[in-house]
Amino acid sequence: MAHDPLAAFRRKPLSTEATTTEPKEPEGYVAFGGKDRVERLRIRRAMAPTRSPRYLHLQDMAYDGKLGTNFALVFEFMVVLVRGKNLQGMIAAIENGTVDFIQEYDPDLWPKPADDAPFIESIEVVINGESAESEQIGEAKE
Repeated sequence: MAHDPLAAFRRKPLSTEATTTEPKEPEGYVAFGGKDRVERLRIRRAMAPTRSPRYLHLQDMAYDGKLGTNFALVFEFMVVLVRGKNLQGMIAAIENGTVDFIQEYDPDLWPKPADDAPFIESIEVVINGESAESEQIGEAKE
């Protein structure tokens, strides 16, 4: 058989053993995660459905300066109140639009993080026109 000068550039057939790797979730608690290009902010709460509003609906952000213990995200249709500690880096990343998700701590899922790690104690969502939102999983609104 003759030498094929283009053999090095041809696609190789896939192996029969498909080795797909799932994206790795951190084993411990992580308060937030980031990416370069983010269109939506996923808001993961411990006992309520995850919300995923677009960043383009984020109108304002209020926070406690250098303390890093709480902040509020004001969207066109809702306000998200976040309380915790060591949130300064998360606040800066949200301002830059690079946070992919924020996540409330759930003691049933993760061990308590280090004292100097970002930590979200609670996330409260208030829908415009309503008092506090009741979105408990498996619970009907009254």
